[in-house]
Amino acid sequence: MLKERRPVELFRTLNILPVPCVYIMETVYYIKLNNKGLKQNLAIHDYKTRHRSDFKTQFCRTDIFKKSVNNSGTILHNKFPNYFKK
Repeated sequence: MLKERRPVELFRTLNILPVPCVYIMETVYYIKLNNKGLKQNLAIHDYKTRHRSDFKTQFCRTDIFKKSVNNSGTILHNKFPNYFKK
């Protein structure tokens, strides 16, 4: 008889990521590859702050832009620790 297992255990044993984690990973990877049009805080000021490697988020008025890959990817990228961003 098959033993019931929780989905988290199945993801770990099968070595796959859940859909939200795949979205986060792919969005941050997209920002990492296509960061030419984005400004880092280094370009704005010369102070050695802990957020100097973060990307500057753009001001947005519409929900469409707030939910876009560029905006959400920038926000997600900024939440990662600095050793991961390099």
